[in-house]
Amino acid sequence: MKITLIYPGIAQIGFESFGRGTPTTDLMSLGLGYIGASIKKSTKNEVDLIDLRKLKGWGDVKRELRERSCDIAGIHTNTVNFEYAMKCAEIAHQMGKTVIAGGPHATLDPQELLDTGNVDHVITGEAEITIIDVLKKLERGLHVDKIIQGQPVENLDELPFPERDIFDLDKRIKLPGIFPFPTRYVGVLASRGCGFNCKFCQPLERKIFGKKLKFRSIDNVLKEVVLLKERYGADFIMFQDDQLTQNNRWLLELCAALKTVGVNWGALARVDTVTEQVIKSMKEAGCLVLQFGFESGSQRVLDFLRKGTKVEQAIETARHCRENGILIFANYMMGIPTETDADLEDTYRLMRTINPEIHAASYFSPIPGSDLYEYCKEKGLINVTSYDMYARGAVENKLKGVDYKALSRMKKKIEKRTPAWYQERHYASCVIKRWKGLIKQGHYTQMLKEFVTHTPILDKTIGGLYRMLKGK
Repeated sequence: MKITLIYPGIAQIGFESFGRGTPTTDLMSLGLGYIGASIKKSTKNEVDLIDLRKLKGWGDVKRELRERSCDIAGIHTNTVNFEYAMKCAEIAHQMGKTVIAGGPHATLDPQELLDTGNVDHVITGEAEITIIDVLKKLERGLHVDKIIQGQPVENLDELPFPERDIFDLDKRIKLPGIFPFPTRYVGVLASRGCGFNCKFCQPLERKIFGKKLKFRSIDNVLKEVVLLKERYGADFIMFQDDQLTQNNRWLLELCAALKTVGVNWGALARVDTVTEQVIKSMKEAGCLVLQFGFESGSQRVLDFLRKGTKVEQAIETARHCRENGILIFANYMMGIPTETDADLEDTYRLMRTINPEIHAASYFSPIPGSDLYEYCKEKGLINVTSYDMYARGAVENKLKGVDYKALSRMKKKIEKRTPAWYQERHYASCVIKRWKGLIKQGHYTQMLKEFVTHTPILDKTIGGLYRMLKGK
């Protein structure tokens, strides 16, 4: 049998969005990478992939499926891209393919997928082990349930490394990458699960990975990092774990191991799980950036979100990052239920105090499967009319009673506080390294564009003139 995996992640970015230099447009799906690798390792089936970001439209999707002559279409589904995933399922179903779906939304509501009439089987939870059993049964003509609970992966070391070649990593890694990081950027997953109980994402996350936190061995992670560096020339690893800092003993061992490799990296962290010594050790091991979910500068809102952190912890952790030369990637939300103008001002003051180099302000989305979604539903607050409105960056009126124009003004006000790349030594060092990499790879136009847009005086003059001529 031949299996074609489909990545439908085009919500808010659209077709032909690949290569635009953002995580949404450039990074591969590690989930599908693991599925592809598991199939290749345990079966004789051929596996390839269709990435909608690389196509021009639905006509291309039909053409790709027709040319690949696959027997099975395996589709990743998350809530934001649900409508695009189901359109892919419809096309595949009409061509007579057996359609198997998995992913977060499949775990959340598998029956919703089956009710479309275009999905034959849904695997919930972790699917790497279960997909092998399903494929073997289908190949032998045996019965397969419509909804299959995925068998949990107890030992992550037993999984093969993600199949990156189906995402054309050798070509992908030659793109300019994501500012301000080194150009040859690759994602890695070193653990699964989250031990915290934030109201905006639980309990769906536990439904996918279970309550138990699972960590790969240090040797296993190191082998993958070395492979990525030697085979693809990766010079920046972004650990995409929910929180890389949930087990500091394991983390410090990982830092010691990464020192021997000589590669820069970044990770997601919590302000209450890293000490000054841990941050120092991460920096010594090559860490360039830590991505924190600050969420809000209001302690009342943080408590409402069940975040479990204190505003003072955010300020202290940010100070430790700055003192040790680690970039701060700030995630925070606006438009949270019960949020007041005073709460928003608290967030502004927090961001002004932290002064992060990278902002990722989002408009709160009531993600189905979360306790906060149920809260919003009970209160009659949800104003979402399409699945892609759940995207973090979508500005549409997601909740009733929220002044999104005011939030947009606050977002711009906060982002004006962003330091320029040349104002901090560690920031300048990171950016200059990136620009040298762009020049080495021949991305001269991209380097000049970034130099102008990220140098305020040039952006106001040259950039302003360019935007005026373009009518923007």
